[in-house]
Amino acid sequence: MNKRILIAVVTSSISPIAFGQMSGSYSQPQTQQPAQPSTGGQEKTTTTTKTKTTMPVGVKGYLDSQIASSKDKKFHVTLNGKDVALTPLKFHEEKKLGSGKSSTAVDMKGADGKIYEIDFVSSGDQVTGASVGQVNGKSPSSQ
Repeated sequence: MNKRILIAVVTSSISPIAFGQMSGSYSQPQTQQPAQPSTGGQEKTTTTTKTKTTMPVGVKGYLDSQIASSKDKKFHVTLNGKDVALTPLKFHEEKKLGSGKSSTAVDMKGADGKIYEIDFVSSGDQVTGASVGQVNGKSPSSQ
């Protein structure tokens, strides 16, 4: 019997990311004021700039984003109620699932020394889900 365990991704409170509900966001406009001139009578000017936050593209971009926002610079999953910190080792070839969806397996080394195969599902270029496929080459339910 092949069981898969859905993993929860720990993210910062700044970027509310939930699989299947990822969307782009924009940062708040920033106001910059030039230095005050020493002579009076001049009009103050204010400029506003908008910066667009780009969403990560593909599994590698998603992992890079999650790792960069993690305090320990690791990708975190929850397996059997325990948090596991992972470091990517090998990206497998992407498999097309149809309807614009694809699956990419990534081998990751855990802080516990085990090798975890995490299967990421993408729709277009955005990661929409992930599951633990194997732990040390075995189904996670047999661990």
